[in-house]
Amino acid sequence: MITLYSGLVVKSPLVEHVLPAFERETGTHIEATFEPTTVLLERIAAGERPDLVLGVSSSVTDLAARGLVDPEVVAEIAVSSVGFARPDDAAGPADDSAATFLDYLLAARAVAYTLSGASGVHFMKMLRERGLLERIDERAVRCESGLTAEALLDGRADVAIQQVSELRSVPGAHVVEPIPHELQSYGRFAVGARPGAGDDASRFVTLLTEKPAQDAFAAFGLSRP
Repeated sequence: MITLYSGLVVKSPLVEHVLPAFERETGTHIEATFEPTTVLLERIAAGERPDLVLGVSSSVTDLAARGLVDPEVVAEIAVSSVGFARPDDAAGPADDSAATFLDYLLAARAVAYTLSGASGVHFMKMLRERGLLERIDERAVRCESGLTAEALLDGRADVAIQQVSELRSVPGAHVVEPIPHELQSYGRFAVGARPGAGDDASRFVTLLTEKPAQDAFAAFGLSRP
């Protein structure tokens, strides 16, 4: 068995496609933990040492610089964009401009976003720079972690913000689109193996760069690095 700490951005393609394929190929089970990268880094800082870490590229690179990930066994695997989800029977923004999208958020009954994920950190920063964060937060659903589209589907919010791949991973009737380019943050994600993790861990890193895994990522809105 090998252990994997992974960000939520790739959870669905990993669970549904990549992990089963890897286990069939190698006969090795992967024990996976899925949390926002910030949460995973806190666990590693507290002394936990998974065999594999998948998260924001800069964080994986930093772990390699500190000797917690082998710099020879690191690969960038995907690029994500921040998106928004709405019920499929609800109207979206009238156009794809930044101004129209911000007005759309202000008119929403409640907007759900995460406090610990990269998308939520960017979303708060973007709104704060425009003086809109307090107005949105008056009726926001602020999630400590997890998938924000769940708040959309259970009625707590009528707009959910998160990585496109995370929004698409929640089953149910909702529409997912990227937020306007002017407001975007494109996240790069990488995977690395700790020193001494073994051949199967190295094989997993390579597997994520190959076509079947990349096709699985693309199905959830992720693109090649």
